[in-house]
Amino acid sequence: MDLINRYEESPFWALIGLKVDSIEENSAKIKLNITPNLLNGKGILHGGVIATMLDAVMGINIKLRSSEIQLATINLTTQYIKPVKLNEVIYASAEIIQFGKNIVCIEARITNENNDHVSIGIGTFKVNIIER
Repeated sequence: MDLINRYEESPFWALIGLKVDSIEENSAKIKLNITPNLLNGKGILHGGVIATMLDAVMGINIKLRSSEIQLATINLTTQYIKPVKLNEVIYASAEIIQFGKNIVCIEARITNENNDHVSIGIGTFKVNIIER
């Protein structure tokens, strides 16, 4: 799918190592293998990576609604629940709460391989329809 390639080939996704895990009708899940470069000074996954992953899964799920939109994050609230360590794999999914004409509200969650919650987030995005 072109959407998968566009995201996975973006320089930032490649730098961090984000991958699309699955795409179903109107729902995408992404994953991340935790490498040494993603750890903070305490040896656990840096919180900024978690926030990035929440933002990324929200964005791709909004884009699934229509590739003919541009979007920008207005607000992202993140709750950190469980630390993540080296060599773990984490998964992120999202669910759109409200898709308005110009604003989208969306909820995302990150879980580990045991399906334990790692983080949850709520995001608000500005969307613009691309006129062709």
